[in-house]
Amino acid sequence: MNRRDILKTCSLFAVGSMFNLFKFEDALAVEGSYFKKYKKTLLVKEDGTPLKETDIQSNTALLFFYPYRSTPCYIINTGREVKPLDIKLNNGSVYRFTGGIGSKKGIVAYSAICPHQWSYPTKDFSLLNYYSSKEKSEITGKSGVIQCCAHISVFDPINGGSIVEGPAEFPLAAVSLVMEGGSIYATGIIGKDQFSEFFDLYKSDMIEQFGSLEKAKEEMDKTVVMEVEKHVKEQIKC
Repeated sequence: MNRRDILKTCSLFAVGSMFNLFKFEDALAVEGSYFKKYKKTLLVKEDGTPLKETDIQSNTALLFFYPYRSTPCYIINTGREVKPLDIKLNNGSVYRFTGGIGSKKGIVAYSAICPHQWSYPTKDFSLLNYYSSKEKSEITGKSGVIQCCAHISVFDPINGGSIVEGPAEFPLAAVSLVMEGGSIYATGIIGKDQFSEFFDLYKSDMIEQFGSLEKAKEEMDKTVVMEVEKHVKEQIKC
């Protein structure tokens, strides 16, 4: 991926944000609720067997798609307890982040779509990536964060995807996870539901990749969890 392509992508995000920002704020203010239930979806490994807690190494992020077959998410084993907490937005609204799951309450999941200008992991590259506690961002010096290199928005997976720094005005949306019989299910989205705007912005890309917008919006009974490198050719970190 060359610099020209990256800058072109960032420009796309900027254009989309200009006409969608107020739409986002209005929708949130009217909705008054920051949990949206989607189809209960089983997380499975590439061999089709259910994903287990032990399949996610500590300080590791894996990729899956939820609530639609085209919308990427990260599931992260933080290696420490992630407690429930209230997330306060700039408009004064508050919603409840439910914390981690698993024996150590350290497994969390977030939408891998940056809430600032909708950067997301494509098959070619990803500007939105997880930095484990063992690595630091060259630009911010942060570790244990999810950082977007499009405009350097930084989010804290320990604290409900809250904003650490950067231009983002909303936290990362969290994926509601439940564990049943050792298997992990996704059940909904906590925080800003951004998918309508995402599909508006990337409509042509979705049609090219999936054949139609309807197919891109399909909900699934099962979703495959994989190493990020299995889907993304280049993780661009900064």
